[in-house]
Amino acid sequence: MGDDNELEVSPLTDEELRDLKGLFVKFDSDGNGELDVDEMKLLIDQLKIVATTDDLKIMYNELDLDGSGTIDCAEMLGTIENYLREVYSSTELSESFTQLCSCVVENEEGDEEGDELITAKDLANAMCLAGVYMTEEEVTNLLDEVDESGDGTIDFTEFRNTLLML
Repeated sequence: MGDDNELEVSPLTDEELRDLKGLFVKFDSDGNGELDVDEMKLLIDQLKIVATTDDLKIMYNELDLDGSGTIDCAEMLGTIENYLREVYSSTELSESFTQLCSCVVENEEGDEEGDELITAKDLANAMCLAGVYMTEEEVTNLLDEVDESGDGTIDFTEFRNTLLML
């Protein structure tokens, strides 16, 4: 089924993989296909991650899966994908999404929604329950920011992707 660096199902989209590969190439300043500690530090700084020298060593060692002393693109992508799989499979994340979907018990026709989509009304009610009061325009703007598909609702993938960006 392929080599050890090849993953069968990626939690990343093709565009995200392309962007991450581009980021890797950008910080591979000597063009050898590997990041050394100094290149990794530049990447961490660019991402605005506050890390001590010890933190950087720990991150670097976690990314250097083959123990070669450098990080290749496959190691970086593999680590990111493994992290995302762990986050994506989180039952807590799924439960949070389900709770948000059920912030409106009944729709206009009096039927239970149960559609596993967050609507503007669900979002407004959830924000209200959290003590955050938003105008209709603010709710619509927030929904539009998260709604990648443009269908006027937030599905689980859009919800998860937004939380990962926080």
